Amino acid sequence: MAGAAVCFSTGGLFVRHLPALQPQQIVFWRSLFAGVFIFGVLAWWHRGTLPARLRAAGRAGLLSACFLAATFFFFIFSISHTTVANAAALMSTGPLFLAVAAWAFLGERPRTGTWLAIAAALAGTALMFSEGFGAGQMLGNLLALGVPASFTVNYIVLRRAPAATDPTVAALLAALLALAVAAPLAAPLAISLRDLAVVAALGVIQIGCGLVLMTRAYHRLSAGELGLISLAEPVLAPLWVWLAISERPGAAALAGGVLVLAAVFLNQLLLFRAAARSTR
Repeated sequence: MAGAAVCFSTGGLFVRHLPALQPQQIVFWRSLFAGVFIFGVLAWWHRGTLPARLRAAGRAGLLSACFLAATFFFFIFSISHTTVANAAALMSTGPLFLAVAAWAFLGERPRTGTWLAIAAALAGTALMFSEGFGAGQMLGNLLALGVPASFTVNYIVLRRAPAATDPTVAALLAALLALAVAAPLAAPLAISLRDLAVVAALGVIQIGCGLVLMTRAYHRLSAGELGLISLAEPVLAPLWVWLAISERPGAAALAGGVLVLAAVFLNQLLLFRAAARSTR
């Protein structure tokens, strides 16, 4: 999940290097390259059994794909209508969505320490982006909230799905669905070689690798842990901008990043200690 967060955190930087493309065009090309990459991974893993796994996805896999595909659109359109900092800050509310939904629908009662860590991490994220929150636009902010909301529904669907439902297959279906929806909206599809290279990296690295890693983590982490580790994404996103275009985060952003990472580390350390004591 940490690896997935690193991949996802590059999205804003890639999108900012595609000023000539409309949001729907970015969704189309990103979904195309992500779909090809995820299909290749699944074909390598499962070889001759891949058709059977696609059929086994069933209604749960298709429903999961619908909500995951929605995050593709919410993310790109939010980045296009507000600042990366605003979008990342609003999307970092995911742990609250996840923890509450998992408690309500899955019976996963978070540990007191996890609730406290989530609160500390969210406070750190708010501190990170407090310097630039006023510059955002309402539409982009509202679209950004669609990402954690849709992701939470996708997570609950997969956790309640039959064992044969492969989350990575659902990710492939999501890419294909987003591709089909974006195709009629993205015309004309003419694109420069430079933009094609950037959007290929966006599709393969940011969303393709990110989804493959994340879906492997789904059944290995609780909802609170999954959401908490994903907060590394809004911490890292401004760092990529800093490294790539020398845009240094302010003091509040740096302090907030330290608080978020400390919350993630301390929560995981407590979980590892509790697991070690239970096996003695």
